[in-house]
Amino acid sequence: MDDTLYHYIDPGFSHLEVHNYTLLVLINPTQFSLAVVHQHKLMVWRKPGLLSELNQPGEVQEVLNFNYQNIISGVTSSDFTLIPDALYQEADVASIARYLDVQSQDTVFAQPLDADNRIVFKLNQTATLAAARFDLSKTIFAASGWIKAIADTQPSGYDLYININENQADLVYFRHGKLLLFNTFECTNADELAYYALFVAEQLKLTPADTNVIVNGLISEGNAYHNRLSNFFKLAALSTVQLLDMPEHLPKQELLTLSALTLCASLADV
Repeated sequence: MDDTLYHYIDPGFSHLEVHNYTLLVLINPTQFSLAVVHQHKLMVWRKPGLLSELNQPGEVQEVLNFNYQNIISGVTSSDFTLIPDALYQEADVASIARYLDVQSQDTVFAQPLDADNRIVFKLNQTATLAAARFDLSKTIFAASGWIKAIADTQPSGYDLYININENQADLVYFRHGKLLLFNTFECTNADELAYYALFVAEQLKLTPADTNVIVNGLISEGNAYHNRLSNFFKLAALSTVQLLDMPEHLPKQELLTLSALTLCASLADV
């Protein structure tokens, strides 16, 4: 493997042991990221690549073509709707999907988001072809793992969670241990992110001065996103949730959504 294309390769990584490893792949609108995991230990973390690389000859094929014990692929989408599990009927999916303005080349998925909600979402042709590099029938909505990772921390009603993706942000809020809100907003800068976070807080009747925002994804201490959120909320903190064993110098907040795919293994078989 070309070391210049990777954030991290564990010294113990072995091509001869890949049959014991799990491959994690996170597909965003125009990019993908991947990691290789062994018994909750991070073995490989590759820098983001263009979606086209997944189906073209190149270095990444060496990694993708290994005979892994397991492969978990997750996708992001801003075109979705949630249905309480108690109201969900598989026969209604086609009718629900009409609200997503599905085009002929799109693919519609319906699967659990958490213990209480189903999500119906669509992927465009580009994302579908990228996900089809793996088993499309087992493709999962990537935020499902992130939401479960947060739920497992017993979140407070004074905490608003944000995951910053490529040109979009996911916002999650729990109350009394239940998911009360999940939404995704298109945003390309810190001002847009702050606007949507404040909008969500207002809808939830949260006072920003009393509310903490816990952020992961494309954020670092003191960058524009972090500073802007700090101007409006009681606290803007980088997520410290760590699901994999990894060196201390790696940015845990950047790896959270990707590593949380390990929590979605059961969803892949739904």
